[in-house]
Amino acid sequence: MNRSGRFGVTALVLLAVAAPIVAARLVHRDLPEAQAAAAPWIALALDSSRADSAAFASLPSGLMGLLDVRDEISAGVPSPLPFYECIQMNDRETEQLRRRLQLRLGDTSTAVLFAVADRATGRLDRVEFLRRRPRAGQRGFIWERTRDRTASSWWFETPRGLSSREERGDLPRGGPVPRALRALGRQLLTVPCADSSTNAPMNPISGSRN
Repeated sequence: MNRSGRFGVTALVLLAVAAPIVAARLVHRDLPEAQAAAAPWIALALDSSRADSAAFASLPSGLMGLLDVRDEISAGVPSPLPFYECIQMNDRETEQLRRRLQLRLGDTSTAVLFAVADRATGRLDRVEFLRRRPRAGQRGFIWERTRDRTASSWWFETPRGLSSREERGDLPRGGPVPRALRALGRQLLTVPCADSSTNAPMNPISGSRN
């Protein structure tokens, strides 16, 4: 069984067992009340886990290596990764949940994942993913529900850093990339995150907090 298949089977078991445990632990740690309701997000991820695994399995190998950070998202804190920071962002619109995860991976690449969802229904409204690899440039994707549109952007690396955006375009609806992005967004909603009011997010690419 390949990596995608193993992840799908494991996720079905672990998510089903984890829902009540995660909710109880979040309450015990005195995290914000919104975080104590993690179990519904886990249930949504469980419902879609088989289709999400299929989406990743259908990605071309190059995009699979770029987008598949599912294991890293689930690493949690304390994390074996060089850098892992999940922030639940204060929102002007209380009906929305907004989270940002920033990672520095073992291969020295960095990734940023951002998701916006409706608190009441769990419906994803927007997912953004950015991955930068040393000497290979930076690739970004944005999926938005409003127009069911997925935009792709790429910046190449120069001796002075990243260039201006070199390529930009929309990806076909219903393809594996939009589905994989939504899978990452759903997974992000299941992991514990710190509240942004007490912890300013760090940019893993620049190393600054602003």
